[in-house]
Amino acid sequence: MRRALRPGRWVCWWLGLGLGLGVFAPGVTRAAAPTKPETSEPQYSPWQSKKATPFASVATDVGVVYARPRLTLGYGAPFWNFVGIDAYWLTTNSFSAPYVGWRASLPFLDTFFGVRRTIPFDRRFLPKQDKYSDTDLGLENGGERSAYTAVDFELDLAAPVAHGGAFLGFHPVLIDVPRDSYVYEEVLRVVMRPPFAMGLRGGYVYGFGESQDVQLGALAEYVFVPGRPRGVTRGGPLFHATLSKHLEGFAAFSFVLDSPDALGVVDGTYAFLGLLHRWARRF
Repeated sequence: MRRALRPGRWVCWWLGLGLGLGVFAPGVTRAAAPTKPETSEPQYSPWQSKKATPFASVATDVGVVYARPRLTLGYGAPFWNFVGIDAYWLTTNSFSAPYVGWRASLPFLDTFFGVRRTIPFDRRFLPKQDKYSDTDLGLENGGERSAYTAVDFELDLAAPVAHGGAFLGFHPVLIDVPRDSYVYEEVLRVVMRPPFAMGLRGGYVYGFGESQDVQLGALAEYVFVPGRPRGVTRGGPLFHATLSKHLEGFAAFSFVLDSPDALGVVDGTYAFLGLLHRWARRF
């Protein structure tokens, strides 16, 4: 169950890259029960393979309202077990963010380390306040556009549990902004005091039917924001459907349960609704 739930971390109201999917673990579907008979090797993913070669792969997320083409150049089995260089360009209705970094993936573990440049369309660096509202974030209030560079590290774990799978993700972020400025971090979807914040996300999805091509579950997340009155707690439902080897659909809506701020549904919710297409070529 891991790979299917990562649209990348993520972004506007519906997306929240994600990575992030994150950041869900990018192959959560692999944690589900195997689909092959007990007499053969368990098959957790249509991309599962023991063959290791150089490859190029593209995973493209498109949804409401975002797009993120992702290119991976690596060695191993694409979308299953590999090491390589990862790059994407995420664009939503609120910001654009190119990213490049290193990635290593095992069947039930994924890790990323890279640099992201975030360019918001209508956000500003924020003065220090105990509480922020969604109306505080925009450039109409004056100030400098809050473009910033972030160093992302992400570790995602998944495991088969009962007739489905559990997942757990860690996403520390270091960002570089002008001194004494606070910033709305587009991927974690919180107002943070630089330079550090960390997202923690976990959950479970239940797989329907023998092949578990349709999964429904729930997630909970907590974002550590040192220097703020307290962290941000969110939770809600998530859904995934495997349509073919190359195409998947997904949705998640993680609503604010506790926060020091009042960012509203659009800026406070971690959510996405979209399709993911996968393609790979071995060399």
